[in-house]
Amino acid sequence: MTARRWVPVLVLLLVVLAPDVAQACSVCFDPRDRNRAAFFATTVFLSLLPLGLVGLLGVWLRRRSRALRGLPADPDAPPAA
Repeated sequence: MTARRWVPVLVLLLVVLAPDVAQACSVCFDPRDRNRAAFFATTVFLSLLPLGLVGLLGVWLRRRSRALRGLPADPDAPPAA
């Protein structure tokens, strides 16, 4: 086998074996339940934060566009007299 054929095999081995050596996931390898719960809660919070911000931006843009068009912010609200 030529050296060129060994390169993909070596790269595949590195990709498969590197996580075991690095142990980069502190949630998976921390034996203390309290720390694991804290890491998990932080992961959930940081995952949901951008979604919440995008949702808030959408609500704000909708209300702002309605205000600029003269429509009520709440479509179920009675019309102003």
